[in-house]
Formats: sequence, structure tokens, C-alpha cells
Amino acid sequence: MTVHKEKDFQYKTLKIVLGEIEALRMKRQREYADQSHPLLKRFTQQELNDEACPTYKNLLVGRSHRVPNRQTIIHIAEYLECTSDERNDLLLAAEYIPIYHELEGRSLELALEQAQQIMSNLPFPAMIVTHTLDIKGLNEPFRHLFDIPFDSFINGKLNIADFHFNSDIPIRPRSTFDAASFEQWESHAIYGIQAFKRNNMYSRYDHWYKKLIERFQKYDDINKYWNTQAKGSANEVEQSKIILARMETSGEFIPIRYKQIHLSVSSHMYPGIEVFLPVDDSARKVFEYLGCPAECQNYGVNP
Repeated sequence: MTVHKEKDFQYKTLKIVLGEIEALRMKRQREYADQSHPLLKRFTQQELNDEACPTYKNLLVGRSHRVPNRQTIIHIAEYLECTSDERNDLLLAAEYIPIYHELEGRSLELALEQAQQIMSNLPFPAMIVTHTLDIKGLNEPFRHLFDIPFDSFINGKLNIADFHFNSDIPIRPRSTFDAASFEQWESHAIYGIQAFKRNNMYSRYDHWYKKLIERFQKYDDINKYWNTQAKGSANEVEQSKIILARMETSGEFIPIRYKQIHLSVSSHMYPGIEVFLPVDDSARKVFEYLGCPAECQNYGVNP
């Protein structure tokens, strides 16, 4: 490609990119024509220049012909509050690789089928979770360990938030039976919320994300912890958790410690399988009654 042809190609690409950006910018202006933006954004060309792309005005008037780099395009998409599809359209227009965080359509269906097959062969309690935190499957050891009513899973769409925050589901009351267990439950809740926000930072303007946030609103604790920073979050994944579990021989509830590991079934983090493993002797006894191995060493796990 000659220098002239390369410059002509760059100019055409830049023209397409600017057209996409301006269309999105004016779309946002129309969306807030009759109301104030929560952050008082006006979505003007000057504001975009000041907040996301310092060369934007020069690009518009032709004083610069260089297509903004990939990170700048992402900054522009963030400023314009783009959905994942809108952001990827901008990246593609600029000849950059789009960002695909999660599986969709048939690829997601195949991954869920694979997750079901893997989970059916796991000897420990497990559940299948998607990036929207929806629970797509539970095995019997999980259902019995946490006393999850069968109807609650069939008749409604269960979510990780329901498991953690809904007092009508046994997991929360059995995880907060004294001051120490409540403190651990609270720490886990804060870590989970912040991990969800971090993992989906580029999807927060997507429809599914907004609908999920609306669903979260019914739980006061989520609102309470939403902007709380986790303490010692780097080690949270390695920490064991505690819950009251039923001893089959006596029917009494005893505190047990377990840990949770995440298994991905594809190159994406989700959908994935959350597997629960016993940590202390009490937990191993409870797990044995569920039909799980008493020891984890043979499965490559050292709790």
C-alpha cells in the first residue's frame, strides 16, 4: 500500500468513526433532552473533547487525521455510556478488535450443556452460574447441603443474590447465626458485589445489567454494601466459609467450614461451575452423608 493510499484509507476510517461517535453523542443528547443527567453531562462535542478525547475538536475540523487509539475509543464509549454492542461497533469502525466478555446465543447454550455434563460427574455440591449471576443448575448434594426447596428453583429464576440475601432461603440465616459468622457473611457479600461490578464494568449500560440492578433493589443489604470496599479482598477467594448444616444421623445443625472454587467450562469465565468442598472434620462428615468423598486429595484439591 502506497503512502497516499494509506492516508486515504485512514481518512475514510476516521470519517466513519467520527460519524459513529456523533450519532451516539446526539442519541444521548436526545435521551436527556427532557431531564437532567445524574452527572450533569451535556454530551457536547467540547465536553467529549475535555472528558474523553483531547484531540476530538481537531479531528472534527480536520487539523488531525489520525484515528484515535483503541484505549481512547474505549474512553469515548465509556463517556457516551455505550452498551457492549455500541462500544464494539465503535471499535470495529476504527478497525480495532472488539471486546467480547461473555458467550451468547448458541455458544452459551453449548457451554451450559457442557457445564451440566461436568456437574453431573462431580462428587461434591455444585451449581452452574452465568455472568448475570443466574443459577442454571444445581446438583442433588448442593440441594441437600443447603436445603434448597425444589419448587423454588423450578418456579422462579434463582440468582446468586437470592441465595446470599434472601432470608427465606436457608443459606442466609444459617450463615449468620452469631457475630463471627455474620462478619464473615458480610465480608463475602461485599467482596462478591465488588467482584461483580469489576467483572462487568464495560457492561453496566447494557439492558441485562440495568434489569439486574433493578432486581437487586429489593434487598436492602445490597444497597447498603454496593459502594463499600472489601477489606482484605485479595485473600477472600481462599477463605473458608461457615454455615450450619444438618447432621443426618441426629437431625441437629452443626457449624461446618467449606470452601468454594470456580470451574470455567470454556475460555470465558462464565458460565461456570461453583463447587463446594469440605474444610474441617465436621464438614467432611456432613459431606459423607451426602455421598461425597470424605477426602479431597484425590481430586487435586487441598482445602
